[in-house]
Amino acid sequence: MHPRTILPVGVLLTAAALGPATAAPAVAAESAVVVQGPVSAPGGLSRATCPSGTHLTGGGYRLPAGTHDTVSYNGPSPDATGWYAQADHTAVQAFAVCETGD
Repeated sequence: MHPRTILPVGVLLTAAALGPATAAPAVAAESAVVVQGPVSAPGGLSRATCPSGTHLTGGGYRLPAGTHDTVSYNGPSPDATGWYAQADHTAVQAFAVCETGD
């Protein structure tokens, strides 16, 4: 015979009495800005840096239309103040998404 777990009845009644859980409303950031870095030389590194008073929340890159190159790096800068992007053979442009507020 397998052992069974028995929960105290008070726990079951308390849980049922609470009703469905509701989430707190989401709080929007004060503002967000997308900063574009310079277009790199072919195979070079592009960096987009967040302005003073903002912090990095994400980023990405743009390749020229019709390009099918490998992106060798796409991520935050080591100091987390901007975004780096680098393609193997093509010019690339990094962009950073930066927010004010906490």
